[in-house]
Amino acid sequence: MSTEVRAYFLKLPEAERNALQAISQQIQQLMPAADLKLSRGVPFFFYKGKRAVGFRSSKTHLSFFIMEGTVLDSHRELFAAYDNSNTVIRFQPEKPLDPAIIEKLVLARIDEIDKKFT
Repeated sequence: MSTEVRAYFLKLPEAERNALQAISQQIQQLMPAADLKLSRGVPFFFYKGKRAVGFRSSKTHLSFFIMEGTVLDSHRELFAAYDNSNTVIRFQPEKPLDPAIIEKLVLARIDEIDKKFT
């Protein structure tokens, strides 16, 4: 984890920090070769040089990002209960994103990137 990402976490209120650190730890376990660094002020895991997934705290919610590809569109039924758009799933610290959803999306994103580079 970069110094910038550590600083990012330290600025967050405890509930938000705990929720996003849990997501970060889960992603790191799923993508041990990925690098976590800031991209335009947002923590992102980079896999094979591509932004794979990221997360952020905003004034009114937390966000889980998949910025490129078709993963969110092809898995939209998994997170229909959450506010979402074409690149982000929004949620609250007290109603965190289900770890099973995170796992499916992260693994799908890894697969998507792998298919582009093989």
